[in-house]
Amino acid sequence: MNKFNILILIFFLFIINGSQIDVFGQNKFKAAFVGGFTAAQLGGDSISGYDKLGITLGAKLGYPLNERLELNFELLYSQRGSRKNLGFSNSGDDVTFLNYLEIPVYVTFNDWKVEKGNYYKVGIFGGLSYGYLINATSTNNLLQGREGEFNQSDISARVGVYYSFSKSLTFRTYYTDSFVKLVEGNLFNTESLDSFFWTFRLEYNF
Repeated sequence: MNKFNILILIFFLFIINGSQIDVFGQNKFKAAFVGGFTAAQLGGDSISGYDKLGITLGAKLGYPLNERLELNFELLYSQRGSRKNLGFSNSGDDVTFLNYLEIPVYVTFNDWKVEKGNYYKVGIFGGLSYGYLINATSTNNLLQGREGEFNQSDISARVGVYYSFSKSLTFRTYYTDSFVKLVEGNLFNTESLDSFFWTFRLEYNF
């Protein structure tokens, strides 16, 4: 079992027992399963537009820091890349398909508390995310055959908002922009290739 499998196992054990964890007899972790889709593009591959659609799935843990602030940890599988025409498929012309394991850590500011349900209606959040490239394929003539040059590790910033329909169901959207170049060095008309994308997802909160 490699280190990523061990990490996934530990994280999901926390998710399963998250609502029961009590730290120092005070704050409890909050657990959620999440799922949605990404709309991505790559800067420098001659294709513009957030046309590469993919899925994102995983789990989230939240730890209240005070009445309004919450520290969040996630473990996600996410699909990124670029595509000449809007779609999910990784086949066809000019498609770059990137699969990542992501570990985001961020802080959420909660507002508009619903006293009856004991949850917050809206909030904003921001933080950092580490990504590990699981695999990559490309039919883009500029990148095909160069997938082995892609950086496996990624560090990115994320910022977004959420809206809760109820205590159990939340909609979250955020923008992610990588600090680490997917490909370093001289690359066709640019000096590097970078990744950025939008995420739209639902969360089921325990």
